[in-house]
Amino acid sequence: MIGPVIVEAGQTEVSVAVGRTIVFNVADPTQETIATDNDAVVTVTPGQDDGSAIFNPGGVALSVGTATVTLTNSVNGTEQVVVVTVTE
Repeated sequence: MIGPVIVEAGQTEVSVAVGRTIVFNVADPTQETIATDNDAVVTVTPGQDDGSAIFNPGGVALSVGTATVTLTNSVNGTEQVVVVTVTE
């Protein structure tokens, strides 16, 4: 099993293969919203605290193409925009 591709804070681009999982490393996962402009290429999942663990926002590369993923901090409004290029 191949681990996830980690996107660090401040990173603006990432290239991943179809089927790979992407994890967006943020300071407080519960304060970030996440959106994609192309959910046919990359689907996204918000960060969460399920009471036993805290999970960063993430995504899955579904098909070849490009998607822009935007993470927005709900407290201070800062955004991180990441262009995700999905390859075969």
